[in-house]
Amino acid sequence: MKFTIPVEPKAKQRARVISRGGKTISYTPGQTVKTETLIRSYLLQEKVYIDKGEPIHLEVTFNIVKPQSVGKKRVLPVTRPDIDNYLKLVLDACNKFLWADDSQITTLIAKKRYADKPSIEIEIITDS
Repeated sequence: MKFTIPVEPKAKQRARVISRGGKTISYTPGQTVKTETLIRSYLLQEKVYIDKGEPIHLEVTFNIVKPQSVGKKRVLPVTRPDIDNYLKLVLDACNKFLWADDSQITTLIAKKRYADKPSIEIEIITDS
């Protein structure tokens, strides 16, 4: 199964903690919530769900628009955000929407590439 989600890849932001009236409250920043919601909306359209216990081979490619400030010689993005932070957002967005639990992922390949249009490509291979 292959999906291309036409959203700009974003890094998972750390949870924020605030104190109000002696209580500590933790929340997820709005940009992270917004991007996860966009990813989930595309996944729900695909009507695919991988049941618990099914092993998953997952490949994710983050296509990022090349800034004009980057020279022509550089062909791969070696700047922040880190690829693992991009990946955290996608895995959290897919959990319980595309698969039962991300513990099912047995193989994981992640790529960060320059492209003309921003997107996230997801490829899933299962045994069934």
